Amino acid sequence: MTKFLSGTSEADRHLDRFELIAEIASGGMATVYLARLSGVGGFQRFVAIKRLHPHLANDQEFVQMFLDEARLAARLHHPNVVPILEIGMSQQGYYLVMEYVEGDTLARILARSAQAGRMLPPQVSLRVCLDSLQGLHVAHEMKDDDGQPLNIVHRDVSPQNILIGMDGSARITDFGVARATTRLSTTRTGQLKGKLAYMAPEQAKGGQVDRRADVFAMGIVIWECLAQKRLFKGEGEADTLNRVLYEPIPSLKQANPDVPDALETVVMKALDRDPAKRYATASDLADALEAAARDANLLGNHKDVAAHVESVLGTDISAQRDAVRAWIARSEPSQRFDGPIPMPAASSPGSNPNANASGSLPRLSSAQGVSSVSSAVIQVPTQAAPLPASTLAAMELPPRRRTGVWIAAGAAGVLLVVVVAVTLTKKPSTVQATQAPITSQASTVSAPPATTQAPMTAATNGVASTAPSATVASTETAPASTHVAHNAFHNHGHAPTATTTVTTSAPPPQPTTTGAPPSTVDDISKNPYR
Repeated sequence: MTKFLSGTSEADRHLDRFELIAEIASGGMATVYLARLSGVGGFQRFVAIKRLHPHLANDQEFVQMFLDEARLAARLHHPNVVPILEIGMSQQGYYLVMEYVEGDTLARILARSAQAGRMLPPQVSLRVCLDSLQGLHVAHEMKDDDGQPLNIVHRDVSPQNILIGMDGSARITDFGVARATTRLSTTRTGQLKGKLAYMAPEQAKGGQVDRRADVFAMGIVIWECLAQKRLFKGEGEADTLNRVLYEPIPSLKQANPDVPDALETVVMKALDRDPAKRYATASDLADALEAAARDANLLGNHKDVAAHVESVLGTDISAQRDAVRAWIARSEPSQRFDGPIPMPAASSPGSNPNANASGSLPRLSSAQGVSSVSSAVIQVPTQAAPLPASTLAAMELPPRRRTGVWIAAGAAGVLLVVVVAVTLTKKPSTVQATQAPITSQASTVSAPPATTQAPMTAATNGVASTAPSATVASTETAPASTHVAHNAFHNHGHAPTATTTVTTSAPPPQPTTTGAPPSTVDDISKNPYR
């Protein structure tokens, strides 16, 4: 039964960004916890965290075994292998973050079925074993980055390391004592790792092992699932080891006469003490087992497995779900997410709050409304977001500076009105100069062009802009309605003609005031401010 961590301190309940909820299981090397990862907007995900025992944190060999499991299992991506999401280290030691499988181990399901007085259906047993063989085969076939085989051997295949979910899928887990050619830690000579009752003879003798040792271990699991009893388990470790190495292996039909002969043949071949006489790979064993089960009409599917798990563990799983919900409600009663989605915090100083994810300002549509300033490409929303009070206070000018600004603005406005009035009162067909009036007859002027250095001021939409001084020569035929300032050119003693060469300090402005004659043309291409 799950042991909730309600009595522990707040510090002990947190492991980095994970919150520990309950203890699921504990073994000789680590403890497995149900944990939760919380996020924005009420997001949460349940994971299983396997934490190394504190008294083993300084044991270099156990730490290396722990890291081996993470490094090897992180390469495995298969539905029948429990994935390791990450590895971490905190003040409480190393830990692995694994996918949480809602269900239980094959060992627990076998025990619960026996307590209920009913055997595990052979269809369910065979489907679970077939899934486990598929996961093992994927691990055996793993290669490194250079394409070389890793030669992974699980070496601890047992019902305790086969998880069966409520979805009916079985998954291999716990590669803590797996062996690979590139593993960080190596097995000492004569040292046994794994469970004696599920060891291959060559592994029990401390010799070299390969994937066929896992095939033998899966043969033991299949035998026990179909016979509903232990195969090699003795009174003690010595008795168990003696049965694994020397005693005759009981026939499957002796334990369960209802097992078809084809299935017994497959299982007994997997249990041959000579590795050369076993199936060479887990995939070969899976193919033979599936064919025999299909011929005997005993091939189940995941729905069959899910239905049996629900019948055996349904009450416990429901109670565990309710307990988890109650624990969460007690631990954070005010954290239930029922309100609006929280928005990101205010932008940091120097950043633009109107910028999008790519860092650029949003493009405004015509429906959003814009205001133009002197025909420049500057667009602002009509309803801008209000600035904070602190920003407005910082932007507010002192009283004396506000008075000076208003006086300057008034003077500029009066000057602008005077300039506009003088321009409108000028007669379009008259140029004040000492020469005779300009006629429409074309002739040639011999006077040199005059250069005006005074800046030109154009009023557009009530905004005055001053052009820098520049010298531009142009030859134009002045129409009768063209406005020319009285100091635009001088005769210098020569008679004027209809065509005049004028040199000015900037292109002639085209004011768009209210009193302008309707024949005035606004030439955009000659306006340097457009």
